[in-house]
Amino acid sequence: PLLTERRVSDVIMGKDVMLHFPYHSFLPLIDLLREAAFDPDVTTIKITCYRLAPQSKIINALINAVRNGKEVVVMLELRARFEEEANIEWKNRLEEEGAKVLVEIPNMKVHSKICVIKKRTKDNNFLMYGFVSTGNLNESTSKIYGDHCLLTSNRNIMADVNRIFHYLEQPKTREH
Repeated sequence: PLLTERRVSDVIMGKDVMLHFPYHSFLPLIDLLREAAFDPDVTTIKITCYRLAPQSKIINALINAVRNGKEVVVMLELRARFEEEANIEWKNRLEEEGAKVLVEIPNMKVHSKICVIKKRTKDNNFLMYGFVSTGNLNESTSKIYGDHCLLTSNRNIMADVNRIFHYLEQPKTREH
């Protein structure tokens, strides 16, 4: 079945889905975050953002997640060329809502587009799913630029993405 016929998270629990923009719709990515924002079993969403659309549906989904009691961690690169002002505004908006926003790692520019979503299972364990992408999380430019996005619940990939966030969240990362 097409991604639009079922929950995106249900589809990627069964198999990986590779999206190729602009040939595929950006909507499954937005839907994945929207579903996570409202899923009572999702506890955490961690995501990196570089360039966002002016009326970002990604940000709206993350704000809804915070409002629904999820831990939301956003690595927002403030040095995204030509997007500095917009990203400072997104930082302020996310922090006002209660998201944890990570910025400015000395001598490092975070250009990755990754996401890990943690969900509690019925037996009180956790599973992780999310994406690894080459493209910006911008629904407008996804119609123009050629990029790829792997939606996955692969344990090895998600463990690696989780380790990246563990590194990004360490206070020592922010020193020298």
